[in-house]
Amino acid sequence: MSGISAWLLSIAGVVILSVLCEFILPEGQINRYTRVIFSFVTLFVIISPLPTLFGKEIDFSKWFTTSDTTLQENYLYNINKNKLNAIQEDLQSELTRLGINNVEVSITANLYGEELEILKIYVDLRDIEFSDNFENKNTIGAKNAIEEIISLFPSLQDVEIEYKDG
Repeated sequence: MSGISAWLLSIAGVVILSVLCEFILPEGQINRYTRVIFSFVTLFVIISPLPTLFGKEIDFSKWFTTSDTTLQENYLYNINKNKLNAIQEDLQSELTRLGINNVEVSITANLYGEELEILKIYVDLRDIEFSDNFENKNTIGAKNAIEEIISLFPSLQDVEIEYKDG
């Protein structure tokens, strides 16, 4: 009997609350909207025990909650993608500053973790060009310079480097 009395009390509570809101709010659009909202709430309270009478449960929580994990994963992905892009741009500009041009550096990483996890560095030396200020105008000298530059980045230390050359 307590289930039926709780149901009747909730209906009475919603009706009393809607009447109080109608007295407090001034006449006009807001009062009309609150009446519509309270009508839906009252209807919802009245029909809420029907699924249990038919032996089925309805999980309303999935209707009203958002996936925080999806939002957090997207946020972490964007942060880590920006970090990775910044590292790649810094590497590229440092190579250009040294006089090594037309070298493509790409980095694979796990972008979904809390910390950016660098997996591998790929360096394409097939179209390499050297400017006048680079001393060793060969791929061995370029590889040594690239490894020296990479060692300056703390997040890139101990990461495998794979070269593609001519």
